[in-house]
Amino acid sequence: MVQAKFDTENILRIIDGIRDPIRIEIVFLVGRNKAMNVGEITECFKISRPAISHHLKILKDTGIMRSERVGQEIYYRLDRKHLVNSLRNLADAVDNCNCDPEE
Repeated sequence: MVQAKFDTENILRIIDGIRDPIRIEIVFLVGRNKAMNVGEITECFKISRPAISHHLKILKDTGIMRSERVGQEIYYRLDRKHLVNSLRNLADAVDNCNCDPEE
């Protein structure tokens, strides 16, 4: 059996990035809207703009979000490909484990 290449550090960053319920909501919100700035994201939550900025920084540091400056604004976009590939690699690694006693 061929074991898929598994990047433990990357998946730990991804899991850390999405372990907070607000961050999961931000991921889906921005994913549905293609790109949003901090103000637009903040309008959808009952938490402060600095708190949203903190969550966005974590999401960006994990590679889940990308940012682009347009004039005075910074727009955030979901890096869907990176997130999906990372989670797929985790699922594949678990699927390749020989730990199911019924098989």
